[in-house]
Amino acid sequence: LVLTMSHTPVVALVPAYQAAGFIQPTLDALSAQTHPALSVLVSVDACADETHAICERHAARDPRFRVVRQARRLGWVGNSNFLLSQARSEYALFAFHDDLLAPAYVARLAAALDADPLASVAYSDVLLTDAQGKQEHWTYTTLEGERLGINRGARVLERKGMWWVPIHGVFRMALARRIGGLKIHGAGEFSADWPWVFHLALQGAFVRAPEILCRKFYKPGSLSRSWAFTPQQDYEAHVACMREIWNSDLSTQQKVLLAAPLMQWLMQRQALAG
Repeated sequence: LVLTMSHTPVVALVPAYQAAGFIQPTLDALSAQTHPALSVLVSVDACADETHAICERHAARDPRFRVVRQARRLGWVGNSNFLLSQARSEYALFAFHDDLLAPAYVARLAAALDADPLASVAYSDVLLTDAQGKQEHWTYTTLEGERLGINRGARVLERKGMWWVPIHGVFRMALARRIGGLKIHGAGEFSADWPWVFHLALQGAFVRAPEILCRKFYKPGSLSRSWAFTPQQDYEAHVACMREIWNSDLSTQQKVLLAAPLMQWLMQRQALAG
């Protein structure tokens, strides 16, 4: 597939917190993007380090950047949803404060969305470097070629493959508004990106760029590394996916078909716990 240069407006949403030691390369990578219609919105959650000052200094050098400082702690989900509420572009992406994006990242993925009007998100492979320096190639191929929303949703619910990779992709803001953003559930912020990815899968096709365009660096305090991954947390994340089914645009029959095995799973886990 030959992709032409996209001129569709894209906003990079940067939820930042306690990132003074590593956010500058992330900002530099965003400034180096080749996409001609990119803007960057940074929301610095209430924190005690120099994250806000670093972001403000960078924004003074690059007029495409706008920085907002939160007066009170919103948390990862709240900060991400604030950014979504401020986004005005047709496409958007979460540019996490510990990610480094290749210069062609936004241009490549925006062009992929342009080429597939039925796609909800376009994403690349990710190279992870953990806090000990060990590297891992993340790729997600489970939904490639699947055009039926209920089938995509069922596969994401099974959590086969690295379902979290598309959270780094470029998505359509119109669909994000219909989903209603990320949501806190019974286990707080635990895996709140899973119901989000699940609902995106119900909304449209997933398009993968088979190359590493994003490099992620786990830090000692990375949020997902702090979760206990308990059975109760897992249960609540599944309940959150059930909520997304009923809030989706699927037909009633499709909702029942997708919800039935999930309900069976929830009842079995409840019986084991009770």
